[in-house]
Amino acid sequence: MSLKKWLLLFFAAIAGCTALLMACNVLVDPFGVFGDRLLDWYEYDMTMNPRVAKIAYLDKNYEKYDSYVVGSSKSSSLGVETLDRYTGASFYNMTWYGGDLVDERDLVRYLIEHYTVKNIVLAVDPQDADMFNTEADPIKGNMHCKVDGSSPLMFYAKYLLANPGYSWDKLAAYTQRGYLLHPSAIYVARTGVYNKQLRDATPIGAMPEYLALENNVVEQWHSDLPYVEGALEAVADILAMCEESGVRLTVIGVPIQREELARYDSGRLVQFWTGLAELTDFYDFWGNNPVNGDIRYFYDTNHFRNDVGDMVLGYCFGDPDVYRPEGFGHLTTADNVEQWIPAALAGPETALEDYTAHVPILMYHSFTDDPSGTDDVTVWTEDFREQLEALREQGYHGVFYRDLIDYVSRGTPLPEKPILISIDDGYQNNLDLAVPVLEETGFCATVAVIGCSAGRDTYKDTGLPITPHFALEDAAEYVRRGVLDIQTHSYDMHQVPAFDGEDCRPGALKLERESDEDYVAALSADLLRAREELERALGVTCDVYTYPNGLHDTLSEVALHSLHIRVTVATDYGVNVLVKGLPQSLYLLKRINVAGGTAAGELTDTLERLLGADTLY
Repeated sequence: MSLKKWLLLFFAAIAGCTALLMACNVLVDPFGVFGDRLLDWYEYDMTMNPRVAKIAYLDKNYEKYDSYVVGSSKSSSLGVETLDRYTGASFYNMTWYGGDLVDERDLVRYLIEHYTVKNIVLAVDPQDADMFNTEADPIKGNMHCKVDGSSPLMFYAKYLLANPGYSWDKLAAYTQRGYLLHPSAIYVARTGVYNKQLRDATPIGAMPEYLALENNVVEQWHSDLPYVEGALEAVADILAMCEESGVRLTVIGVPIQREELARYDSGRLVQFWTGLAELTDFYDFWGNNPVNGDIRYFYDTNHFRNDVGDMVLGYCFGDPDVYRPEGFGHLTTADNVEQWIPAALAGPETALEDYTAHVPILMYHSFTDDPSGTDDVTVWTEDFREQLEALREQGYHGVFYRDLIDYVSRGTPLPEKPILISIDDGYQNNLDLAVPVLEETGFCATVAVIGCSAGRDTYKDTGLPITPHFALEDAAEYVRRGVLDIQTHSYDMHQVPAFDGEDCRPGALKLERESDEDYVAALSADLLRAREELERALGVTCDVYTYPNGLHDTLSEVALHSLHIRVTVATDYGVNVLVKGLPQSLYLLKRINVAGGTAAGELTDTLERLLGADTLY
């Protein structure tokens, strides 16, 4: 072969490989810059580079939105559905990694010039004066050329010729998608926020337990806030653009952990704080308030929870139905900033007991009037009476799960020394033997019933005898009188291997060969039937799920909470720590099993020991 032919083949091969590379990058489009027409998986694209992918997404979908949240990753917890409800607008959240007011200024300009914009919510925090005009990565951290005015040719060429590994990784991740959040797709494309599916399903309780979780260690660093002047100039430019275009601008100084606030140079922090107030009135959540002082209100050292975002917006829009602790939120203006900052930095000294409660839950199953008939799950009626009398003498007060929900969601006070009595399965002896004792002693209880066994003394359609279960209608009078609440133990997921055979489901968990989607469909159908039965027979709202056999996993928790279950109950041992404003403190509630033969004094001693443990604080 001649040199000329060899060179022609060589360059043809290079051209072919280049064409193949570009075709792959256009079709798979791991950054979403070419429209992601093949996979339409913008959740992945935004995870790779939200600054680029969100513009590409909006160029296709901008007609659905007329308002925008602009800010660093902290602003993701300002929920667009909540903003839509308060304003009647259609918000999109432009949150991205890092905080850079240069990029945010360019973004606001682009939004106003290219889309219809009614509202801008600008989220600001001191980190904006620490990170300024930076580009962490030329392909993952850069702005779209449409926004920053860079060369379109160079911009698109960069993604056309990008490492094919990006496309391969996207294809591999695409095949691994399931019901649970994939770590390569952490955004919700429709709203622009982070997908908190897994983080919001993590139970929250005692502080020591929470600190033991990942990402909850406070980082050690310090910043002199070198870009105060530039950050304020960028805010001024945004204000001017919005005013000129008739866009309503709302500025929110978003919550930051007390420890983070302490990392900034105090003089420069005050300068930024004061300068912002002199530019515009803003809703201020920077100070040492009860939320910023408790790490449980944050996902990690930098990001406050969605529930805190609802508190923020509830304050901004004056919603009295949204719980927020005293001292959380302040409208800071040029007139009050000098007086406000010292008070905010000093902060209220809020005691834990002002916004947390310790609630033990006792777990019972069956009762007998035969003192010789007790076992691990069967309690003699007289022992039950003595236990409740001892609890009353010790100052305990019975509560229902709805009282716990009201405490967490609305801040409604609980009685002194609250205790919840739970009874599993729904046996007939609960009504015949336990209810009279409850009424005599002034306590109440919640029974978690197995729907398919209600009113039966045989197991489903097998004809095999079981301990008789009460009919739902038979409990109606006790529900009306406030002695009982009836919630679900599943309709038919509390199965028995000896009766159900090899197809027996392990509690409310997924079967071995069941897909996530099929499992969620089965759990949903089972819960729907349980809810319908309880609503029909008793008129109760079913928002508490007691796990059959106490078995649970991440998938079951995510699925149940997506089905509007507000409380999940397990069998793990201990006392529960409830935190106002954090629904996760109602997840996987612990219980104390009361076995047959437990003496009243033994029970009260156990409670006092657990309630006095250091691990609760």
